[in-house]
Amino acid sequence: MNYKKIIIIAIVLIANIKLTAQQIKGRVVEIQDGKEVSLPGANVVWEGTQIGVTSNSEGFYVINQPQSYPATLVVTYVGYQTYKKEIPEWNHYHIVMKSSVDIDEVKVKGKVNTYEISILDPINVQTISTGELEKAACCNLSESFSTNATVDVTFTDAVSGAKQIQMLGLDGVYTQITQENMPLIRGLTSSYGMSYVPGTWIESIQIIKGTGSVVNGFESFTGQINLEYFKPESAPKFFWNAYTNSEGKLENNLQFAKQNGNWRSNLFTHVSYFDKDIDKNDDGFLDAPKLMQINVLNRWVYEGSDKYRISLTARVLNEDRIGGQLPDLENPYKVEIHNDLIEFATKTGLLQLNDPGKSVGLQTSFRKHNQTFNFGNKNDYTGLQESVTLNLIRQTYIGNTNNVIKYGMSYFADRFTEKMNGTDYNRVDLVSGVFSEYSYKKDDYFTLIAGMRADYHNKFGMQYLPRLNLKYNPTEKTVVRISGGKAFRIANIFVENSNYFASNRNIIVSSDLNPEVAWNYGVNLTHCFYLNGREGTLNFDAYRTDFNNQVVVNIETPGELSFYNLDGESYANSMQADFFYELFDNFDVKMAYKINDVHSTFNRKDKTVPLTPKTRALINMAYATNFDKWKFDVTWNYIGESRIPNHSLIGVQEDVNLVDGELFSAPFYLINAQITKKFRKFDWYLGGENLLSYKQENPILSVDNPYSDIFDASLIYAPVMGRILYFGLRYKIN
Repeated sequence: MNYKKIIIIAIVLIANIKLTAQQIKGRVVEIQDGKEVSLPGANVVWEGTQIGVTSNSEGFYVINQPQSYPATLVVTYVGYQTYKKEIPEWNHYHIVMKSSVDIDEVKVKGKVNTYEISILDPINVQTISTGELEKAACCNLSESFSTNATVDVTFTDAVSGAKQIQMLGLDGVYTQITQENMPLIRGLTSSYGMSYVPGTWIESIQIIKGTGSVVNGFESFTGQINLEYFKPESAPKFFWNAYTNSEGKLENNLQFAKQNGNWRSNLFTHVSYFDKDIDKNDDGFLDAPKLMQINVLNRWVYEGSDKYRISLTARVLNEDRIGGQLPDLENPYKVEIHNDLIEFATKTGLLQLNDPGKSVGLQTSFRKHNQTFNFGNKNDYTGLQESVTLNLIRQTYIGNTNNVIKYGMSYFADRFTEKMNGTDYNRVDLVSGVFSEYSYKKDDYFTLIAGMRADYHNKFGMQYLPRLNLKYNPTEKTVVRISGGKAFRIANIFVENSNYFASNRNIIVSSDLNPEVAWNYGVNLTHCFYLNGREGTLNFDAYRTDFNNQVVVNIETPGELSFYNLDGESYANSMQADFFYELFDNFDVKMAYKINDVHSTFNRKDKTVPLTPKTRALINMAYATNFDKWKFDVTWNYIGESRIPNHSLIGVQEDVNLVDGELFSAPFYLINAQITKKFRKFDWYLGGENLLSYKQENPILSVDNPYSDIFDASLIYAPVMGRILYFGLRYKIN
């Protein structure tokens, strides 16, 4: 009996299952001059237990519910009176602390981790907070993982400036990327959508390894990346961020929050501008495209009732990129990319106050996205995506909250109107699904989650997607997790592989591309420890993804780009080890090492997937003075060798090696660093990326004749630009 059948049978046999523990949420504050001021680092625990958390930088806390009600919540903070409150039921609890001494001012230093791996969550979740994002420039989502080893930022081509990600050795299209558990990167946003979310909008990022929950959809192969934007109650009333770098790029972010009244709101605005001809390697091509982006998001939240919640979000975006050869050359090779996006989303929740473990939620999203790109007047694309998504979720429990069930239905409707080089590729995807997920919890040491989706596609029929997550805590400081499950998706071959159109390859598309289907399964071990009175964490992951079918993107034959259904094996093995430790006061060290073994079948031959590093390593060192007045961050990245597909102009050179008849890039290092100075209301930061100024030796092939058949700017495995220095300001009014 193989592992797939075991997982399906386990799900069928499980009767008592639970999605996740109900959590008590709230905020810890004090009153100063009649106004609430957050207290970060306050200890929040259940009396008589070791279950506890600390409030974050804005005073918010989230703690697992007690084993039974009523229970006493105890809150302590240095210099303040101990707060105790009997909690009769699940709810949100606002806590106001009182000073223990009668003095004008008490300064308290509290350390809040900016990167967390939970040992209580049944799913392998890593959380990145605002503090972690501020360790680097983090201009947008694609740059938010520079201090994180789980998500890899990859280089796509030498002319468009696009960045994409990889997770568990596979491209980011196999990771479900959501905004507050609603679709974000999907369809036409697959190519440049990572740059559509400014880093200053993000309050936290949750990274889930493995297939995760069936509640969030059917497209999670390797995991989920979920963004949480700043909420009205946690955001500054006014926030301004300005950024510029040594190449002349400018960014400006203005954010406003309305925090009073029944309707509360956030307004996020962003402008990016770059209009310089930069060609430092004198190859006649712009090192970075000219760019103009305007991006606005407005969210309204109704807080006028304890029985229901309503959230409305609208976003508009317009972006233009112009790259290619320098404009003063005769008949220059041009790259022109345009995107405009309109999106509207709603979230409605109904709560049962007399039974806090039960609720109903409805999520809806409407999107219209136009995209055009042209590479050298050869590869010309126009696309329109019109999408509607709905997700209805009901949560209840059986007997008590140790046995929770979630069930519901979803609907995804996508109409794609695409034209590539004069040929129409239009399609309509209608996917109706139902799902159910059960969870069983035994105290805090054992949780079992099992779920099943059934999704019907209007062309490809029914897909059944079982998923299983198991968590066991052998000790209070150690957790073991096991997960397995299935996912499927419809590939959008042009936008997901737009980087390969920066070439003159002939495009061949199979007439009967099927959905991509894969199983993912893995194990995680996390252990927390104390050494010399300081906290540390060890983490180990091992995951495998097996494809039943995959749309193979074949660039193995010079001058040819082909798309066809998998004919053979395709799999990805990924292993990662992490170590976190506070070496001395306010000095944190993070180290990670990862091995990727990714194979697919190209032209009926098993080969390593090209342009995917086999190994990666990361060391991040962060030091802060008292009260975070000065912060220093350094990140060292090691990127191992990648296989390079054959091309007539690639030979053995300084950064390319020949091994057993195959070409491999040489390993290299990237070092980033930043210094931040914090004042009462504003910060300034100064940093550098790629400080060693490492660049790919020959990024554009046939650079002197871009209209030839062998021109190719898509075989990128290292940075195209060298060292970049940047400077920024942040100003906020709380």
